[in-house]
Amino acid sequence: MKILLKFAHFIFLIISVILQLSFLEQLKIFNINIDLVLVTVIGIAVFEGGLYGLVYGFIAGMLLDLMIGQVIGLNALLYCLSGFFTGMIMDAGFKRRMITYILLIFFFTEANILLTGGIYYLFNFTSHTAALGLEMIIKPVCNIVVMFLVFPLLKAGLERSEEIGFKYKDQI
Repeated sequence: MKILLKFAHFIFLIISVILQLSFLEQLKIFNINIDLVLVTVIGIAVFEGGLYGLVYGFIAGMLLDLMIGQVIGLNALLYCLSGFFTGMIMDAGFKRRMITYILLIFFFTEANILLTGGIYYLFNFTSHTAALGLEMIIKPVCNIVVMFLVFPLLKAGLERSEEIGFKYKDQI
């Protein structure tokens, strides 16, 4: 059952990469920045652990880098670090509550924006300070809104009971 759940999370990650490439990149015209892949990687790391967040983050980041990346390996590095450190934070004793999820999404979104902007600046890509400031305000809010859609889908298979039959058969 656990292997099937991990495979379902991997398929969900691939679907989120496809949605990110095909649909969500077009919303940037309207200043709506959503990083569905980051939210999915953080969700997988919260519910599966840091190792799966690391591996799935690297795979998704490398797929994105090969498709649209300017610096190959940057998204892979940032997503795998986000997944790994999310798993480490959750293993440190934080409870699985909504405020923890919101703070994780906010922190890692801001960290990814700053690190990406810094690396682009180091490699002499064009960077606009006003656009970076606007992105630092809008992107975490959009990712937190998307989190309310993604996390219940990732959590759906975890609460399933192993027993086949009626759940309350002994209480009748």
